[in-house]
Amino acid sequence: MAEAFRRAFLPESEEDLRVAHAQLSAARKAMAPTSFILPITATLIAIANIGWVPAVNLIAWPAVITALCAASELKYRSFLKTNDRSPEAIRYRAKMATIIAGVLMVAWCSMVFVLWAPDVLGNQLLLIFILCASLSGWVSSGAVYLPMIYVSLPVYLVAMTGAPILHGGRMGTILGWLDFGFWLMMAAQAFANYETSRKKMKLEWERARLIEDLKRAKEISDQARDRAEAASRAKSTFLANMSHELRTPLNAILGFSEIIKTRAFGDSIEQYAEYGSYIHGSGHHLLTLINDILDLAKIEAGRMVLRDDEVDLSHVIADAIAMMVVKAQQAGVTLVAEVGKDLPRLRADERAIRQIVVNLLANAVKFTPRGGEIAGFARSEADGRIAFGVRDTGIGIGPEDHRRVFESFGQGRHDAIQADKSTGLGLPIVKGLAEAHGGSVTLESAPNQGTRITIYLPPGRRRDPPAKLRAIG
Repeated sequence: MAEAFRRAFLPESEEDLRVAHAQLSAARKAMAPTSFILPITATLIAIANIGWVPAVNLIAWPAVITALCAASELKYRSFLKTNDRSPEAIRYRAKMATIIAGVLMVAWCSMVFVLWAPDVLGNQLLLIFILCASLSGWVSSGAVYLPMIYVSLPVYLVAMTGAPILHGGRMGTILGWLDFGFWLMMAAQAFANYETSRKKMKLEWERARLIEDLKRAKEISDQARDRAEAASRAKSTFLANMSHELRTPLNAILGFSEIIKTRAFGDSIEQYAEYGSYIHGSGHHLLTLINDILDLAKIEAGRMVLRDDEVDLSHVIADAIAMMVVKAQQAGVTLVAEVGKDLPRLRADERAIRQIVVNLLANAVKFTPRGGEIAGFARSEADGRIAFGVRDTGIGIGPEDHRRVFESFGQGRHDAIQADKSTGLGLPIVKGLAEAHGGSVTLESAPNQGTRITIYLPPGRRRDPPAKLRAIG
């Protein structure tokens, strides 16, 4: 019990501070009316004892009760205005509430010594009855903070048994022992009520915590459901767009191969050779689509294996531009390379870096109007990172679509106005390959202002000559 009193009166741990704060708040709520009721009750008790007790006692005792109640209420309200619920404030509130309760209990119970009339049984019974009634009421409503119980019960014990035994003779002794029995019963009830209130508080906290956990779990579940629904919609859209991409080359392959198989044009080798080239081109297109899907699946499953080697980024960009020259000419756009001087080599997977550049160039060609310019660039940053990517003067991407274009099967709204729809795989693959190298991707774009996509690889991917490497370090 001493340890329980110490933890309540001088709380240290987070749990003890929380318990003390809750119990003090409950005690304040239960005992707040006392500051107004106690002076009125004291005045009525004094009036009831007129003729039995000297007038000075009848005036002084209720006056002291009134002054103490007013002072304690003003002090408590002043504290509540500045209470910041810090550990220091809670500990101060615990001490203050215990001291105020002790002082008020001493003043209240002093009635049996100040108003006691030795030879008037009615006076004695009235005072003992009032003390028993007030103890019973306090036990039933205010016994929620342990230090208050420890302070109040001894005061009631002394008042209820001391005055009858000291001033009441044989009848007083009997009355004192009866009071002691009643006090024992009330003390047991006070501790029982305290345990009940403490368990009730714990149950309320557990219920609140469970509600918070359920809310949090529901939010997580809703977010997961929203992500699943978004992924499902994206994949459905992807399949709808991809059906055309897959069916067109497949129909070409089947149609032209059927012509060759049936020799529809006799022995015209030139015609069959032309159709064979169509079949080869359609098959190559299908293979590219399938490779993109498989690459994205590997990235999302975390199974992308990098084969690091020394990579000359300037050569990779030049090769990628050479690969896209024909498509760029057909689209009426210009391809240029903007590579910084003294660009270091990279430690990276050359196939993956090449795929990043090719995907970005293909995307730029697709969404840049005739007469536009597309540049593949690479440079060394001041912090040691390597930056490379593609910029264009195309139709751009709205801010609301910046995140979407990097999602699997995601497409910006600019796709909808293009005759050659995107499959939505290029940029997610770029992002996945960059992150697999420990890098990141940034997108700068606005409608009708072009697009710049930059890949940043960490300094650890550089392969500088030894002197430069030391300088950067």
